[in-house]
Amino acid sequence: MKFDCKELSISDEEFGCTIYFSEIEAKENFEIDQSYNEIMASIGLYISLQRTYPESEFESDYYYFESSDFDKSGELNDFYIELSRKLFTMNFEGETYEIQIDINNQKFEHLKLVLTKIVNGKGQIKFLD
Repeated sequence: MKFDCKELSISDEEFGCTIYFSEIEAKENFEIDQSYNEIMASIGLYISLQRTYPESEFESDYYYFESSDFDKSGELNDFYIELSRKLFTMNFEGETYEIQIDINNQKFEHLKLVLTKIVNGKGQIKFLD
């Protein structure tokens, strides 16, 4: 999967962190009369990486990958990421995800920080810049 990222969302909160790359800027709401297929088409290509922290000491962190190709979504294990200021590349379960990005230094540093938290030994990461 390849696309140009129009929206990059990075969250790092108390119960976990998420990174979301999308080829389409998010809309606030969908039209009521849209069909499921119309809504899904309006979402476009995207990927999301998540790490959820446990709510109790008896649980463990949960790592998840989601793609607009739902068949490729699942628990995040054994992956490789390369990140530069212009390109995010990820190899996961035999698939390559190549996303063109254009972000400022502050957002790039935040992305690196949160990616490091998500990877956390479950995969490999290489920063090129």
